[in-house]
Amino acid sequence: MAQKQTGTGYRGPRPRTLVSWLLSTIALFLVALAGWIRFHFGAVSFEQIVSNLPISNGEGVGNNDLLVEAIVVCIVVPVSVTTLVTVGRWWWRRTRGTQARVRRRYLVAPTLALIVALGVLLTVAGVPQYAGAMLDPRSIADYYETPAVTSVPTKPRNLITIYLESTENTYRDASIFGENLLANLDAATVGWPSYESLHQYPTGGWTMAGVVGTQCGIPLKSKLLTIGVNSNVQGEQMDSYLPGATCLGDVLAGAGYTNAFVGGANVRFGGKDTYLSDHGYTSIEGRERWEARGEDPANISIWGISDASLFSHARDTLTRLREADEPYNLTILTLDNHEPAAIYPSCTDDEAVPMATALRCSGKAVAGFLAYLGATGVLDDTVVVLMGDHLKNTGDSDQFRAELENAPERTIFFRVHSPDPVAFAREDADQFSVLPTTLELLGLGTADGRAGLGVSFVGKHDLTGTAVDLPASDYESLMKAPSSKIYQLFWQS
Repeated sequence: MAQKQTGTGYRGPRPRTLVSWLLSTIALFLVALAGWIRFHFGAVSFEQIVSNLPISNGEGVGNNDLLVEAIVVCIVVPVSVTTLVTVGRWWWRRTRGTQARVRRRYLVAPTLALIVALGVLLTVAGVPQYAGAMLDPRSIADYYETPAVTSVPTKPRNLITIYLESTENTYRDASIFGENLLANLDAATVGWPSYESLHQYPTGGWTMAGVVGTQCGIPLKSKLLTIGVNSNVQGEQMDSYLPGATCLGDVLAGAGYTNAFVGGANVRFGGKDTYLSDHGYTSIEGRERWEARGEDPANISIWGISDASLFSHARDTLTRLREADEPYNLTILTLDNHEPAAIYPSCTDDEAVPMATALRCSGKAVAGFLAYLGATGVLDDTVVVLMGDHLKNTGDSDQFRAELENAPERTIFFRVHSPDPVAFAREDADQFSVLPTTLELLGLGTADGRAGLGVSFVGKHDLTGTAVDLPASDYESLMKAPSSKIYQLFWQS
C-alpha cells in the first residue's frame, strides 16, 4: 500500500533509510566493542575472549559494573547516536517538505562502514591470528607427558600455592616505578629461592589460563573452539572442565592429599569451581561463602573480598587441614591487584596511583600470612609456592601501562620455600614447567622430570625431544596450533 502524502509533501522514512540506520548502528556497535575491549584488556587472544564469555546474567564477567558499562558503551550509545542522526534527518526533510533522492549508492557508505568496523573488531579480538593458527597441523600431543608420579616419600610434604593476581618481577624495578612496589613480598621471603625467568606461555595471560598452565601443564583452549567436541556453554555453566586432562589436584588426590581452594572472587567466575571440583579439590571457598558469613561490605569490591580478609579466612581453612593430620594442598588466589584496583580500609595511604597502593596492600597481607606460617611451624613440613598468575594486562585504561610496555623484559614473580634445599637448574622456563617443578619439590618423582608440556627446573633433566627444546618461534606456533585431537580427549569426560 502506498504511503499517505503528508501535509508537507513528505511521505515518511523510506525502507532504505531504516536499513541504513541498522547498518550504521551495527557498525558503531562493532567499533565501540573493539574500543571497549582494547581499553580495558589491551592485546587479547580470541581464545581469551571466548573463554571469558559473559553468561548466566553477567556472573561470568565477575564484575557487574563492567557488564553495565559494556552495555551502555557498546549498545545504548551506538543506538542513540544513529537514531538521533536518522530522526534528525527525517525531521529536517519533513519540515522542508522534500524527499531524498533515491540513489543506488545510498547504502554504500553504511555498508562500507560495517565492513571496516567488522575488520577492526576481528583484529582487536585476534581472529586473524587464530584463523592462521587453525591451519597449523602440528599438535602438542607429540610432546605431552601425562602427569604421573613414580615415587612417593614416606612422609609427604604439604603444599601451599599462593597465586598473586597480575604480579610480575617488573614491579620490583625502582628505575621504572621510582621504588620497589613488591618490597613487602621481598622482606617476607628473604632467603627464599627466587626464579627470575618464569615466562607467561604463548596464548596465556588471564587467571584461568595461568591456573591451567601451571597445574595441568597445557595451554587453555576453549571447549567452544575445539573441533569434534559437543559443547553447550563455556564458563560457569559447563558440566565439566577439561575432565580428560590430568592436573595437579588429580595427581595429589591420588597420592593421598586433601585439596582445598580459597579465593576472594566468585568461584564460578571463569568456571573455577567446575575446574577445581573436576580435578580433585573437595573444599572450594570464595566470595559467595564469605558474603553468606557476613563479610563486612567495606572489605568487598566489585571483584571480591580484600586480600587482608582472604588470608584471615585462609588461616581458618589451613587450621582445619592441619587438624586432619593428612597431607594437604591449599591453593589461594589473591585479588587486590586486579584492575581497577580497590583500596580497602585495612590498607590506605596517600599514593596517587591506586595500583601502587594495591600492590603494597596485597604484599602486606601475603607477608602477614607467611609470618603466620613461620610462627605456627607450618613451614617446617610444607612447600610454599608463591607466584603470579599471569603478567599484568596493559589495556588503555590500565595503570602502569606505559611503564610495563616499555620494560626491557617482563617475567612472572616466582619464589618457593621448602624444608629441603632447593636449587634451580635451568635459566629459562614458562608456566607449563611449574607443574613438574611443584611435584619434584614435594618429593613426588616424575619420569625424567616431565609432566604435561613442562620439564622441572629443579634438578637437571634432559630436554631433548621435549617442547621446551624447540626454537622459540616453533614453540610459539605449536602452542597456538589447535591440537584438536588431544583437546577432544581433554574436554570429553
